[in-house]
Amino acid sequence: MAAKILIVRWTGSAYDSLGGLLELTAQELAAEGAEVVVLPAEGLDMAQRVVEVARDGGFTFALTMSGIGSDIFIERQLAWEALKLPLFNWSCDHACYFPSRHALRSRYLLHGYVFPDHARYNVAHLSPNGAAFSVHVGIPPRTVFPGAPLPAARRNGRLVYFKSCADTNAIEANWRARNGPVLQRLLFSAAEELFHRSTGDFLPVLQRLGEPLGLALDGANVLALALIRELDAYIRHRRSNLLITALLNHPVDVFGVGWDHIPWSTGRGAAYRGVATWRSFVSELPRYLGCLSTNPLVEDSVHDRVFFALAAGVPPVSDANRFSRAHMPALSPYHFDFRPARIVATADAVLANPEEAVARTEATHAAMLPAFAMRRSAQQLLQFAGLYTVNARFGQ
Repeated sequence: MAAKILIVRWTGSAYDSLGGLLELTAQELAAEGAEVVVLPAEGLDMAQRVVEVARDGGFTFALTMSGIGSDIFIERQLAWEALKLPLFNWSCDHACYFPSRHALRSRYLLHGYVFPDHARYNVAHLSPNGAAFSVHVGIPPRTVFPGAPLPAARRNGRLVYFKSCADTNAIEANWRARNGPVLQRLLFSAAEELFHRSTGDFLPVLQRLGEPLGLALDGANVLALALIRELDAYIRHRRSNLLITALLNHPVDVFGVGWDHIPWSTGRGAAYRGVATWRSFVSELPRYLGCLSTNPLVEDSVHDRVFFALAAGVPPVSDANRFSRAHMPALSPYHFDFRPARIVATADAVLANPEEAVARTEATHAAMLPAFAMRRSAQQLLQFAGLYTVNARFGQ
């Protein structure tokens, strides 16, 4: 019998990106023969509506992203436990964000992550069920971008960056205002050491720097998770600022919020274009010669911007990591580290020879299918959701 799946679609994420990803996942699940019901998660009565639909729908399992609906309770019992309905929580974020959701213990709640790095942290430090699951977002079908890929000559000659940002000077001021000398020293020292490293290094560095200050931490400690969260956001914003500051004299369009602190008028090419939506991201992306991206401090996958750029036939210009070096070697001329000169060199490589950049992108797209297709991700979701009966520590 075909699976029947309830998708809890959150409408409040930045640009509605999580909702867009779930819509595409619904299409891929349907293509695998599943019956899919998409329930918008919005309004004050959201929890009640989710429970009502889940109770009466005859579903095989439910799917959500980033914890939305995972912590609904019925008379002090986790709703998914009470309903005996598995929920696969496919999280885009590290467990430092809303850690209580990542620590919920129930065989009916499967803790899934789009980044394997985050799944490893859950198992190593929170591990409520003794298992976590990693499923890449994957490369969406090319039909998402009708007419793509466009020939390089028909594109607008510019690079694009879809990303929210923040002024890191304001974050540093907040650290000084809210924290005593020990935590200030720990935050500022760790931020410098971790700028060129990945999230897997955060806890060991905090532990090493904290011990001489009299602070011993483990990965499930509330303070440790809060410090990781502060550093994660700070370094990601700092990297984004560096990327765009290095390219102010290049033809770059930036969409998002939190960019008011950038001196746009001093540049001779870059321009801030305002807030984007999921729909505008999908419609605008194919017109560009390159898609700038910064990975969320992970080593074993890439941001969905990169996967979507491949589907649109738009060369991804991104920081390198273990995953990109292993699976995207043809794109190495467009992989930077966070040195301004290297950032400029990768942008120039695309702009100087866009035809070659597009050809390399097409070769990479072909090489990564079907192993990293969104269809493969949908198949994994179907398989992993069926493991809920063994999603528990032995003896519990």
